[in-house]
Amino acid sequence: MSFNKTLSRHYKIIYLLQNKPRSFKEINNELANQQDATEDLRVSQRTFQRDIQEIEQIHQIEIASDKSKNVYYIKESAEDEYKTRLRENYDIINAIRMSKGMGESLFFEQRKALGTQHMADLLNAIQNRKEVKFKYQKFWDASLTNRIVKPIALKESKNRWYLIAKDTKDNIIKNFSLDRMSELQLTNLRFTSVEYNIHEAFENSFGIINGTNDKVSRIILAFKIDQGRYIKSLPLHHSQKLISQNDNEIRFEYQLKPTFDFVQEILSHGSDVEVIAPLSLRKKIIEKLKASIENYN
Repeated sequence: MSFNKTLSRHYKIIYLLQNKPRSFKEINNELANQQDATEDLRVSQRTFQRDIQEIEQIHQIEIASDKSKNVYYIKESAEDEYKTRLRENYDIINAIRMSKGMGESLFFEQRKALGTQHMADLLNAIQNRKEVKFKYQKFWDASLTNRIVKPIALKESKNRWYLIAKDTKDNIIKNFSLDRMSELQLTNLRFTSVEYNIHEAFENSFGIINGTNDKVSRIILAFKIDQGRYIKSLPLHHSQKLISQNDNEIRFEYQLKPTFDFVQEILSHGSDVEVIAPLSLRKKIIEKLKASIENYN
């Protein structure tokens, strides 16, 4: 049996069980009704059990059985962010695969590549504690600089991926956007573990900015009702807590540092949001809005 056929069957089984639990008979009937398949994908019970094991190994998706109802289902883990993201990425990959040959059925944003081609080498370097070197272009500077760093972790923020690493030039831990890297190379220079807890470092940060003098604050934002519902469904930060709601607005509380990127996030919501507390952040937003108005005078 070809690997492509096995993979196609994996995709279909995952797709079916994401919709609802199903019996082996129901799954096999659906595998027989593949409009886009050149081969019959039906399998024996024994092969199906092997498929379940391979799906967990290859796709990191665990399929369990409910013997009382005689059905199979995808085992959810609310606290396992790693598996949740794998599932989400699988959905995207499967959608791209399904849309092939269907004309204009899937539209992508036109944007620059994210630098994800560097991820495998960087993860290798992190795991084996190898220094890496690359050329780097800052966001505000067109010039290229040569960097040699001790990689610590990869972090996502605002649809970009960043390398958190200690720069060997000054021994300062910095953030490097992967899409700004070029000519990445793993060196043979190994380093001892870098004492840096990324979870603690970014616990109270909104995005990728954390090495500032900003203090953690109790921030209260009031959103107009329509925008508030959107924010309620897609929180700005993991500390977001609903504190009040009426027909006009929804208020949320946050525990974080009011860094530049968080200020920019507030400004991006325009008149749909009002900073209630702290007063210092409210004044900063007012100053920014006044400066923006001046641009049009």
